[in-house]
Amino acid sequence: MNKLVKVLAASALVATVLVGCGKKDDTAGGSTAAKYAKVGLGIVSSLNDEGQVNTTMVALGLDSAGKINYIDVDVAQSTPGGEGELDKTKKERGADYKMKDASPIKKEWDEQAKAFEEWAKGKTPDEVAKVDTMDFHGGKAAKEGTDLAAGCTITIDDFLAAVAKANTNAKEVNAAKVGIGDVMSNDAEKKQLNTTVALVATDDAGKIVYSNLDVAQIYKKDDGTVVTDTKAELKDKYAMKEASPIKKEWNEQAVAFENFAKDKTLDEVAKVDTMDYHGGKAAKEGTDLAAGCTITIDDFLAAYAEAGANLQ
Repeated sequence: MNKLVKVLAASALVATVLVGCGKKDDTAGGSTAAKYAKVGLGIVSSLNDEGQVNTTMVALGLDSAGKINYIDVDVAQSTPGGEGELDKTKKERGADYKMKDASPIKKEWDEQAKAFEEWAKGKTPDEVAKVDTMDFHGGKAAKEGTDLAAGCTITIDDFLAAVAKANTNAKEVNAAKVGIGDVMSNDAEKKQLNTTVALVATDDAGKIVYSNLDVAQIYKKDDGTVVTDTKAELKDKYAMKEASPIKKEWNEQAVAFENFAKDKTLDEVAKVDTMDYHGGKAAKEGTDLAAGCTITIDDFLAAYAEAGANLQ
């Protein structure tokens, strides 16, 4: 073999090795960025004068350049008067939401939410925040004539606020897939809607690398003030610690569940040992999870399962 051939062969070998190294996952020390470098959850809630709850939920998956690679926008809404009753989000209700005929572009709510998501993809959260808007029905909508307005004419104030919060809450991950799940439950006596939300990020092997649990429990207090912070945001103000058998606040117990779920598959999370507790299921006494989380976890498990079904 002459010198030129040897040099070319050696160069080809080096190139092959370099390409192979470049394809390695970051967790193995390679140089290829994960699909999602950050994920975050943002929840914004309100209670109107008629007693109707609106909880806007946004999940974000950002790439290594900080651009939105994944976004899910949805709203949990109770019936007017706070009677509850509904157990599906606006997106899940689809055509049953019945907004299409009143829409100037003849698109249902779920179609318009998806148009917002498609518009946001490839942008940074800061770029999303700078969308051109106009005053509309007491809020802000996409400015007429813009690309967004072609598919989304509903008010987007809470969308934008939830995107901003999700970005603020975003945590660094090395994830291949991300999904969000939610469970709505109604308390007719208290006229209260509880929405449990789970953001889940998994690696190539399907193991959870990060998850975030929260509950929007929106209601009016006896003094007339409205509680719109989530349970995790309330922290000690939720005031469950003294009643807890392990003296841990709700947010601490939610974090314990998140830590329990980490490095497990969604199927493994679903198989957690439970016992009957206060009309629901809680971690079985004596288990690792029960050491840090003794609250009912039925809705946690249902939200994780839905997040798993929605992984992208």
